[in-house]
Amino acid sequence: MLFNSVLYLYFLTVAVFGSWLLVRWQYTRFAFLAAFSCLFYAAACVTMGISPKFLLLIVSSTCWDYTVARLLERTPDAARIRRRLLLLASVGMNLTLLCYFKYLNFFLQNFAAAAQGVGLDVVIPVFKIILPVGISFYTFQTMSYCIDVYRREIPAERNFLRFLVFSTFFPQLVAGPIVRAHKLLPQLREGPQLSADQVSDAVFRITRGLAKKVVIADYLAVNLVDRVFSHPNLYTSAETWIALYAYTMQIYCDFSGYTDVAIGSAQLLGYQLPENFHRPYQARTVAEFWRRWHMTLSTWLRHYVFFPLGGSRGPVWKAHRNTLITLVLIGLWHGANWTFVLYGLIHGIAIAVNRTLHRKQAKDFQANLRGWSVVWRVALTFHFVVLARVLFRAPSLHGAGEVWNALWTQGWGLANISRGTWLILLAAYTWHWLPVSWPERLRLRFGALPGYVQGVTLAAIAAGMAAVAETAVVPFIYFQF
Repeated sequence: MLFNSVLYLYFLTVAVFGSWLLVRWQYTRFAFLAAFSCLFYAAACVTMGISPKFLLLIVSSTCWDYTVARLLERTPDAARIRRRLLLLASVGMNLTLLCYFKYLNFFLQNFAAAAQGVGLDVVIPVFKIILPVGISFYTFQTMSYCIDVYRREIPAERNFLRFLVFSTFFPQLVAGPIVRAHKLLPQLREGPQLSADQVSDAVFRITRGLAKKVVIADYLAVNLVDRVFSHPNLYTSAETWIALYAYTMQIYCDFSGYTDVAIGSAQLLGYQLPENFHRPYQARTVAEFWRRWHMTLSTWLRHYVFFPLGGSRGPVWKAHRNTLITLVLIGLWHGANWTFVLYGLIHGIAIAVNRTLHRKQAKDFQANLRGWSVVWRVALTFHFVVLARVLFRAPSLHGAGEVWNALWTQGWGLANISRGTWLILLAAYTWHWLPVSWPERLRLRFGALPGYVQGVTLAAIAAGMAAVAETAVVPFIYFQF
C-alpha cells in the first residue's frame, strides 16, 4: 500500500474514524491502531512484491526489545555486566537482522574479492535474501528505545499494546521519520489531541506531500532522470547536468513528500511526528545540509554514534575521525553498495575540511552572514550535494563513472529536455528557495478558509494532480532502504 494511491486514502479514512470512535477506550484503540498498522505493513510488502510474512519479523523484534527494556529497567545500576549484556542483546539482535538482510552478500562478496586479491581461491555463495520493507527504520527505532532505557533517559514501557503501536505506527513505519521513544510514547500515554486547526494543517500537509510526489518527483523521474541514468551515453553533457539537477529535486520531493503525508496522517490520528526536512538546499555548509536533510537519521546517528565516540571534543583529528565514521555509516545505512560508502565518505571529508578551515571563527559566524556571502556559500554547498548525487543514484561505481564522464564530454545541446520538465524544475526550485515565511503564510491562509472552500480547493488540486500524473502509482525511493 502506497501513500500516493487511492487505496491509502480509503485506508486512512477508516483508520482515522475508527480510532476516534474508540478514543474513550484506550487499550481497545491501541489494539485497533496496532492491527491497522500491521495490515498496512503487510499490504506494503505485497505492493513491493514481498511476502507479508515479514510482518512476523517486525512483531518478533518488537517483542524482543519490549522484554529486554523491561529487564533493563529492573536491573540495578550496580549490576553493570548484566545491564551491558542486556543492552548487547537488543543492539546485537537488531544489528544482526540488519546485517543479515541488508549487508550479508555485500560483505561476503567483498571478502572474496579481497581474498582473491592476495592470491587465495575463495568461492563464496550468493544467498537469495529479500530485503524486508522498512527494516532500516524500525530496527533503529526500537534499538534506540532500549539504549535510552539503558541510559535511564526514559522508563520502560509496561503496556505491550502501547509499545506495539510505537514500533509499528503505520504513518512512519516504512520510510520514517525515525521517531525516538521520548517523542512518541509520552503522546500515546497522554492520549490523542486534535483541533480544527490541526485537521486543516494535516490535510494541507498531506495534499502538499502528494503534490511533491506525483506532480514533481514522479514527473521528473519518468520524463528525464530514469532515462539519462539508464543510458548516459545517449545524452549530451548539458542534458546530463539538467538530469542531475532534476534528480536532486526528485529525491527531495519524493522523500519529503512521504514525510509530509506521514506527519499529516499522524496528526489526523492525534499525534505529532518530528520534522524530517528543513529546506536542505538552502544550506550554507555540508554540515548544515545534514542538519536539514533526513534530520531524524542525522539526529539518531549524532546521538548514538557521534557523541559516544567523543563528538567534537578533544584533538581535531578525533573530531574528524568521528565525523567520517558517522557519515560513512549514514552512507552505508542507505544500501550495501560502495557507491553509498563513498557518498558518505566524501560528505564526511567535506565537513572535516570545512571545520578545519573555519575552526577559529566564532560559533555564530554562519548566522551573521548576509548578502553575497550567503549566496556563494549556498551555491557551492548545493553543487557539492548535486555532484554527490551521482553516487547516490548510480547502481554501481562503474555506472557513476559513466554519468560523471557524460557531464563533461558529450556536447551541450538540450533537445531532449521537454517544456514540461523545464516548468516543473523552475517551479520546484523557486518554491524551495522562497523565504520560509511565504509558504507558511499560504498554509495559514488556507487554514483560515471556510471548510467548504478548503474542500473545493483540495478537490481542484487533486484533479490537477490526476491530470499531470502520466504513470501508474510509483513507489517511494526510500522504500528500498
